Amino acid sequence: MPVLSAADIDFWEENGYVVVHDAVPPENCQAAERAIWDFLEMDTDDPETWYPNPPRRGIMVEIYQHQALWDNRQYPRIHQAFSEIWDTEKLWVSFDRGSLNPPERADFKFPGPHLHWDMSLDGPVDGLKVQGVLYLTDTPANQGAFTCIPGFHHKLENWLNDLPEDADPRRLIKERGADAVPVAGKAGDLVIWHSALPHGSSPNSGDRPRIVQYITMSPAPKDNEEGRQKRINGWRERLTGLGKEEKEKEHLQGRTAELTPLGRKLLGLDSWED
Repeated sequence: MPVLSAADIDFWEENGYVVVHDAVPPENCQAAERAIWDFLEMDTDDPETWYPNPPRRGIMVEIYQHQALWDNRQYPRIHQAFSEIWDTEKLWVSFDRGSLNPPERADFKFPGPHLHWDMSLDGPVDGLKVQGVLYLTDTPANQGAFTCIPGFHHKLENWLNDLPEDADPRRLIKERGADAVPVAGKAGDLVIWHSALPHGSSPNSGDRPRIVQYITMSPAPKDNEEGRQKRINGWRERLTGLGKEEKEKEHLQGRTAELTPLGRKLLGLDSWED
């Protein structure tokens, strides 16, 4: 059954993002949320533990290979949503991380990321690139929700071309915060966005942290044996993702995640051609 309706596709085409409701069941959210709390050694019921001293560097959590994160990556509805965006089921999933964004208070102000792009702005801006974030807890608009400037992917190239030669687009986009729209969601909702959209997190004025897992899928390359082996080794050895491939906390303390038949293909362990 399709995950995205005709209205969803129209919204995606116009705005550059779409919300997939109930992308994973509640128990998956709870397990991944628990994994992030445990990884950070924080107490969900003790706000003082949310603000360690010395403070964490940013809101990202360097957890990549936990079973709960893999359970979400290989959940069929997540894969189906990305398949409909890409118009192919033959995808690889990213080794992305989690995030815990606590409420602001006198000694803690939101450190970012503010509006930005995770793609190169050098040369022509073309082709489809997508990213995704899975809400692990209910996230109202004021609770550090994902934000973006809807529809900007249609005008990005012209906007870049109209800038003075010495202008810094990454600095200038941070000044467009008033144009950004927070995307609220329930636990289990997945936001997929076009990478050409300026996007970021936002200050949390709620009373609970925003906790999420980043998930991205892209078409599996046909001839990239070196990359495939690196992915398999990263999963098996529980290395840090996003190309860092370092032996950190999960390598020393974690257990290699079990994969479903779908998960094996999303990793690259099994071929989509078989």
